[in-house]
Amino acid sequence: MRSISLKKLFLLHSWVGIITGILLFIVCFTGALAVLSRPELKIWANPELHQLDTVPSEKVMTLINHYHQQVPKEFGKNIHVYLPTGHNTHLLTILFESHDGDENYDEEAAYAYQFDPRNFNLINQYYGAADYFYEHRKTDAPSFIGHFHADLHLGRPIGLILTGFLGLTLLVSVVTGLFIHRQIIKELFTFRRKKGLDVVVNDTHKVMGIWGSVFHAIIGFTGAFLGLATVILLPAAAFVSFGGDQDKLVEKFTAMPETIVSNNYQATAIDTILLDAQTRYPKAKVIDLTVMAHNDANAQVYLRLIGGDAVASQLLQYSGDGKFSKSMSSFGDIPGPAIKVLELLFPLHFGNFAGVFVKLVWALLGLTTALLPLSGIMMWLTKRTRGSNPTLSEVAYQRWNRVIIGSCGGLVLATAILFPLQVLLNNFIPVQLHNGYFGPLFFLSWLVWCLFAVLPINYYRYLQVTLLITGGACMSVLPLNMLLSSSHAFSSNNTLVTVVDISFLFIGGLIIYVSQRLMAKRQILIKPTTQEVTI
Repeated sequence: MRSISLKKLFLLHSWVGIITGILLFIVCFTGALAVLSRPELKIWANPELHQLDTVPSEKVMTLINHYHQQVPKEFGKNIHVYLPTGHNTHLLTILFESHDGDENYDEEAAYAYQFDPRNFNLINQYYGAADYFYEHRKTDAPSFIGHFHADLHLGRPIGLILTGFLGLTLLVSVVTGLFIHRQIIKELFTFRRKKGLDVVVNDTHKVMGIWGSVFHAIIGFTGAFLGLATVILLPAAAFVSFGGDQDKLVEKFTAMPETIVSNNYQATAIDTILLDAQTRYPKAKVIDLTVMAHNDANAQVYLRLIGGDAVASQLLQYSGDGKFSKSMSSFGDIPGPAIKVLELLFPLHFGNFAGVFVKLVWALLGLTTALLPLSGIMMWLTKRTRGSNPTLSEVAYQRWNRVIIGSCGGLVLATAILFPLQVLLNNFIPVQLHNGYFGPLFFLSWLVWCLFAVLPINYYRYLQVTLLITGGACMSVLPLNMLLSSSHAFSSNNTLVTVVDISFLFIGGLIIYVSQRLMAKRQILIKPTTQEVTI
């Protein structure tokens, strides 16, 4: 390849990283945590799920039949049941929905009942707009982080467009990076850990980028698709094939079409259906079910399963009398390789296709994806302070490093604080008030830490304090759980709770160790200028 072409690719690679680097770190770091947010961290965050195995199928049917009698008839046409598995709500939730509304609501209305899965006591009931119920369900620290990764809490369409665009920029960075590194084989095994910090950062950037190039490309492509599909690709497909009618497009590809009610009574065998699904797919987990035209001769029941031998989620269809109809993807029973590829995008992006081990690998690789743009920015800044005519002064160099630490390190710090907060909320604050704490504390602590970047403080000390607070927040989780909760690493019969508690302790200790080693290896090499003070 001609040198002029390589130079253009290098410029494209550099500027894409500089312009989007901090945002890419934000999305990729939260994405690495989002991999484990459901169900692992969500189970840990909700004591109701600690001692839970499976909800008895006959109990689910009894609750549905009992509360079906208490809602208007039209609300029996669509019943959604969310099982407390850690993949959705932490409570057993039964929602009776009318797509046509009722006398009080012109659009979709719902009656919702939520039960403690440990004793099936009614915890919460709701009547109102269905969208409002879904938007205001209880959140927790893992769910908050997962939603932040998806749309940065900017909502649709802005948030999804932004994260989708960042997926594209990651893909561009990976492709251009492979082209500009012509000595790939040599750089695969070059890591000079005993050299200075700048050399270590340079080698780390290349090693992570080359070894993880396939993973980074997959994350970039799937992230771009998942972010842009509903806000750009779906309207485009509707415009081309259905004259702009998105409802017709959704109706064409929906896996659960509306059922025509016959008004002939026939009991819906929900318990039989649940038992049959568990027998057919013993390694999979039923996470929710939808009942169409409950207790009608034309009733249809759909079960969504995840895990087992299937890579993607499955949708099982049953007739109301309990007879198995078919298994299909979440897109419906649509043939063709394109659908097979589409249903793989979500499990590929989050690594939830082959057990916990793969998810851990995905989370670790996701952290390297987050560090790629960060290390690239550091290399770019360092390069501009060198040579006979540096373009970046020492004061400006420190200022830019503080910006990186405040924005990226502040995000990590704010995220770490959410987990001890979760323990405190579980023990001191009523569940219905939890949603009001995560957002304010997360964004306020992040903002405060970003504002410290404005002060003329030494950026190495700034980084050390960031790491110390982050590590301390992680290490505090287990002691707080032991002090306040009856279910923790040493008392819970749930292995997952034990592993998560101890992992927080280990990760926190590791972060503090790294902060001490960092300062021991380089004792503030850049001395404060007359415009700076050291904290």
